[in-house]
Amino acid sequence: MDWREDYKRKLATAEDAVRCVGPGQRVVVPIAGPRVLPDALFRRGQEVGGLEVRLSAPASDPGWLQPAYQELFRIEFELFIGDFARSVHDERRASYLPNLFTTQFKPLDEGRPEARPIDVLVVSVSPPDEQGRVYFGPHNWNKRGYVRRAKMVIAEVDPGIRPVCGLNYVHVSEIDRFVEVPPLELNKDVLKGWLGQVPEQELRSQYEELVEELDLVGPEHALAIRAAVARRYPAEVVRRALLLSEPPPEYRAIAGYLGEVVPDGATLQIGVGEPSMFMVRAGAFEGKEDLGIHTEMACPGLAELVERGIANGRRKALHPGKAVAAAWSGLSVRELQTVIGNPAFEVYDPEYVLDLRNLARLDGLHAINNALSIDLLGQINSESVFGSRMINGTGGQPEAHIGAVVSRGGRAITLLPSTALGGTVSRIVATHEEGSIVTIPRFFTDTVITEYGVARLMGKDHRQRAEELIAVAHPDFRAELRRQARRLLW
Repeated sequence: MDWREDYKRKLATAEDAVRCVGPGQRVVVPIAGPRVLPDALFRRGQEVGGLEVRLSAPASDPGWLQPAYQELFRIEFELFIGDFARSVHDERRASYLPNLFTTQFKPLDEGRPEARPIDVLVVSVSPPDEQGRVYFGPHNWNKRGYVRRAKMVIAEVDPGIRPVCGLNYVHVSEIDRFVEVPPLELNKDVLKGWLGQVPEQELRSQYEELVEELDLVGPEHALAIRAAVARRYPAEVVRRALLLSEPPPEYRAIAGYLGEVVPDGATLQIGVGEPSMFMVRAGAFEGKEDLGIHTEMACPGLAELVERGIANGRRKALHPGKAVAAAWSGLSVRELQTVIGNPAFEVYDPEYVLDLRNLARLDGLHAINNALSIDLLGQINSESVFGSRMINGTGGQPEAHIGAVVSRGGRAITLLPSTALGGTVSRIVATHEEGSIVTIPRFFTDTVITEYGVARLMGKDHRQRAEELIAVAHPDFRAELRRQARRLLW
């Protein structure tokens, strides 16, 4: 059958498309997912008596995150929890699936008896091109991987999604239902109109000032502002989510130390959390030559490094001359426009980008990620605070970190400001609080940077590690850390 006829045959309304969803089925809504289909799924879930819903950093809620529906919808987060839905996990109304991009499909692919089937995937795609291919755009993530494994795939066709180079498309024949949606109209007037829902005058004024700061308007702005309106977030929280904040002084100090550690010719992986997301704009890579990019996602300024010729990928063994990512999420709106259709930027499945066998081929891979706390043995916690309260999931940090460790000439770098809560708490601790999650075990910890310097831990024993970390802790906490270190390690 001609793909055009196949496409027309599969067209449906949102309500008709989800009629295939049955009671208790597992439905996946991936990160940067569709706009319209979740609402239809929510209504379908009520009709059939409940669903299992797997989410990753949702930016909106059709209803299934509300307490009144927790018996109907079993919510499971994977990879990222995100700001918008964190309260759902805090209140124990959802669970978290600990997996990695590279192993999340392993039980299913190998036919293990414990494998959990994926009944339905809902995903957003571009309109088909002349070859009948639909694209996932710059926010690819694991969508293509899910398409290949889900029993039923329902795609929302969004004209705002445009092709990005690399391997981030599937053919019309691989999708079961298509639902066409109108383009999302975005400009400052539209965003300001949404703010009329905010009854608090002071908060609304803060949002309006934030909207005025925007140069270009993109879907990321819409999602962040909708989430802010729903949760009454302070405007500064939204500003940070939109990557508009300026790096504080301590982050600039961290960037200075990072620049001393990263050599010319290094290939970069950079996480989008804090403080790593500020490193490009804070000047960590100014004056560098022949950098490469091979990363899970992006951060503001990363595409500009490519445009300026600083990150030309000339020395990369894998995809030389190309900037590679699993998703270009994290770039500014202007940079995302640069990525569209630009052969200098490619997107591939995260199970390929973060495969340790591929990362090991990248000599000089420098993985730059963040931590919430580090103990004196070097155990890195990037997921929880106050013991067991999860702030976020792992994302691709473990794979990128270990990949840099095994890369010849590579370095796994962990960034963190020395204190939290206005300087009242040290992020370098003698021991983690009970229930804290260890994201990176101590034998993979390599290089730690705070605003007070660089701690080099690899190849050092417990006592030497403690000395290195205390030296980069905030001065107000060093004496107590030394006292506890003597009690624990001497």
